[in-house]
Amino acid sequence: MTVPSSVMLIPTIPEGLILQQPIRDSISQPFFNWVYGNEIYNANKLEFTSFPDSRLYGNLLSMMNWEDRFTTVHPETGDFVYSPEGLQMLNQNSKIWHPMMSRVVLHSWAVEDGSFLRLNNITLGYTLPESLLDRFFVDKLRFYVTGYNLWTLTDYSGYDPEVDTRRSTPLTPGVDYSAYPRSKSVVAGVNLTF
Repeated sequence: MTVPSSVMLIPTIPEGLILQQPIRDSISQPFFNWVYGNEIYNANKLEFTSFPDSRLYGNLLSMMNWEDRFTTVHPETGDFVYSPEGLQMLNQNSKIWHPMMSRVVLHSWAVEDGSFLRLNNITLGYTLPESLLDRFFVDKLRFYVTGYNLWTLTDYSGYDPEVDTRRSTPLTPGVDYSAYPRSKSVVAGVNLTF
């Protein structure tokens, strides 16, 4: 699979921002990153809207439901329709192509806006006042919680707009072809100093 030459794979504006906001004995450190102007070739969208000869009974995306796609079988009789006039009448409200084809066809329909704003991580922490810790012979006691990849704002229809993979090589920025999405995680901890 090759990417059409008109696809812009280099983002126009990649940025990041760290905010550190102390409030009394607590601290909040959100780290945001964003990209504006990136386009993504969503090869998954093409792969799962067609049935190439090699995988006739695979799953399709919901956009390929019977009512919306081009068909050659009359829904009431189950007969094949061969005439151009009959096919035109049968498919007058079709929104997408027929899934049966000899190979996946590359199409600009799969190029999407890959702009996003992501809360990459955020740490919330609280340090107990020294006046409470003196009687326990503790110098410092801090509790914290850190979340990773908790929120992403994007119009991209795939799992993750920050993709850079194809099956054959990880050096394909802007191509989403069976890439794993970033996981969300939360870590909690305690810092104790004597």
